[in-house]
Amino acid sequence: MNLEEALEIVDAILKPDSLNKLHEILFRQAWEGKSYQEIASCFGYDLGHVKNVGSQLWKKLSFALGKRVTKTNFRCVLYRYAELQIQQQLPVAKEVIETLIKVNSFVSQDWEELIDVSCFCGRTTELATLEQWITKENCRLLALLGMAGIGKTVLSVKLAQQLKKEFEYILWRSLRYAPPVEENLEKILQFLFDNQTISKNLNVKITELINFFQQHRCLLILDNVESIFQSRELVGKYRQGYEAYGELFKRLGESVSKSCVVLNSREKPKELAVLEGKNLPVRCFQLSGLQLAEIPHLFKFKGTFFAATSDWGVIEKYYSGNPLILKMLATQIQELFDGNVSDFISVCEPHKKRFENMYELLEEQINRCSDWEKEVLYWLAVKRHSVTISELKRDILSWETRQKLPIILMSLERRSLIIKDRFRFTLNPLLMDYITNLIVTLITQEIKDNDKHLIYLILLLQPQASAKVKSEQINSILEPIVENLRRKFHSPKQLKVHLENIHSEMRSHISNLLGYGNINITCLKKVAVITSYPIKLVTNTQSTQPIADDINYQH
Repeated sequence: MNLEEALEIVDAILKPDSLNKLHEILFRQAWEGKSYQEIASCFGYDLGHVKNVGSQLWKKLSFALGKRVTKTNFRCVLYRYAELQIQQQLPVAKEVIETLIKVNSFVSQDWEELIDVSCFCGRTTELATLEQWITKENCRLLALLGMAGIGKTVLSVKLAQQLKKEFEYILWRSLRYAPPVEENLEKILQFLFDNQTISKNLNVKITELINFFQQHRCLLILDNVESIFQSRELVGKYRQGYEAYGELFKRLGESVSKSCVVLNSREKPKELAVLEGKNLPVRCFQLSGLQLAEIPHLFKFKGTFFAATSDWGVIEKYYSGNPLILKMLATQIQELFDGNVSDFISVCEPHKKRFENMYELLEEQINRCSDWEKEVLYWLAVKRHSVTISELKRDILSWETRQKLPIILMSLERRSLIIKDRFRFTLNPLLMDYITNLIVTLITQEIKDNDKHLIYLILLLQPQASAKVKSEQINSILEPIVENLRRKFHSPKQLKVHLENIHSEMRSHISNLLGYGNINITCLKKVAVITSYPIKLVTNTQSTQPIADDINYQH
């Protein structure tokens, strides 16, 4: 946009009045993004005088246009004015106005970080839905939810870029390092109010923000919202000192507005759970993985890959289309298999190949869960398939966990950690493998150190399960535990003695018989005996019988 063309628009707006020399200097310098301090230093004026002249200029333009104009938003306001002139066909130079409209830089933007979206692919349906909600259905508070790595941040940035002509202001803030709400609001208001003095009172700040949102079209994106929630508690509890964010979200959701606030989070804020609705201006969008057809395009950013069509289906199913995990996977396939996806699948088998960086991503999210939630995740991993609340309740021993089970499942769903299909619950394949591996690691350590907890809490081999599920439980849980223990003991005899000692100890104390420990040790002893021979543990559905059939499952 040519500065002279902008001045031509201003002259047309102010006629018969016009800009004086100092006003024009300030306008030109502000157009170039110079601060009041820089303008004062460059032209030898007192800083206070420059601020006063600036205030006069913006007031003059505000009066002429009938809306508030500031140093921060004047380019955006001129753009909107020019757009309106075309619609009304008023006598302003058409070529100047068309130039204004073509340029996208008139939206006042404040990006705390510059997020690279050059590798963005797919998400056409998601973008269309979110645009419909925001521009057509006037959604004023929107939570973009999904597990770690699913692409919430990148999608929200792409959405902002796509919608920038719809807004006067676009702001992006990260809560990753948990800034206090007062500090965050002050920075936002200083940008919107052109560095004016901001009230120190929190309620006044929230009111000023809401009033501004009612007068102007603003898009505010808050990223990493889960950082302000307390870990190891049920979802939605704020960290101490951050409860005021809840009041902010509540008031933003309840107040009529021209604007939209987008919250990117792994966990749903409890205020939205109360305010949201399919036909209400407060909504939640659960972001799932990339579609099958989009995954090869994502891989192309990493280089050249060779794969059969069916290979992409295997990748999509196991990794649930998680973009970040897929990028990690693409790197590994490039490094280990020269981009041959078919070789990766045939040699490694996705469910047997564990990449530490993927597990670290899941570990971070699981560590935020409460002990109740972890217990339920363990059970879902052991079950190996989707189950109802009643089926879970039947096997869980803890009275408190059984009583809270609906709330716990709701909390896990709000963390985007479980899959709900009508009234049944399960885990995606990658998360199920991670939790299964965690169970194997924890129980191995408990047996080695004779410090037992989880082994009492969950039943590793389900008596009521199908033969297929029992086979999975033996192959995925019991056998790996035994193999880990063999590596920790010098000989099979030492392992056998150790398991016998633990078993005897369990049977000697009545309290130990109340849990699943006695049954689990019995199963592990049987697996240890069977796998001491050079044969595969489970070759078909019948091979579970020697382990499962003669065990007393009473508890």
